[in-house]
Amino acid sequence: DLPDAAARMRQAEAASRALVVDDAGWDGVRRERPAPRHLDDVQGAVVEGICIRMRYVARDGAITERVVHPLGLVAKGPIWYLVAGTDAGSRTFRVDRIDALERTSDPVVRPEGFSLADEWARTIDRVDRLRTPLVARASARPFALGYLRAAFGSRVAIGAAEADGRVAVELRAHDPRGLVAELAGFGSLVEVHE
Repeated sequence: DLPDAAARMRQAEAASRALVVDDAGWDGVRRERPAPRHLDDVQGAVVEGICIRMRYVARDGAITERVVHPLGLVAKGPIWYLVAGTDAGSRTFRVDRIDALERTSDPVVRPEGFSLADEWARTIDRVDRLRTPLVARASARPFALGYLRAAFGSRVAIGAAEADGRVAVELRAHDPRGLVAELAGFGSLVEVHE
């Protein structure tokens, strides 16, 4: 009975490290999170440390078959994501786009020092940069920084103080018109240089 208890303990520890819940969706709104068809099978493979063969439908409709090393699950708003090791490195897959799934008998190979939370933070940064490719470099008056953070959230990076007392900022947006509209209310508090 002791080996079974030890195995259950290892599975419980693996499960606790294998899930990140990020309630806000990509647009910052919280929505109901329905369970996709293959969620239980994916979660089981993550916890048991077993590779899976899956047929995956990409955003553009392309269908691929691949064997992946399930490393963890992330719930971002209403969407479930599988973070998995592949031949091309770590990748993120929407669980609701998995069309078919089969467990293999191969054990998962975890990268040395892998942290699901760290990997998810890198994924969020990549997605944010893809969604907001326009970068504007500007200077802002110090008391405007809080308002910039409130208006731009993760799309603003605060830099060093400049010689004239203003602070360097970098702002990201989807397109120039949107950025102009967001900055219009700041008037002379923010000066765009580039």
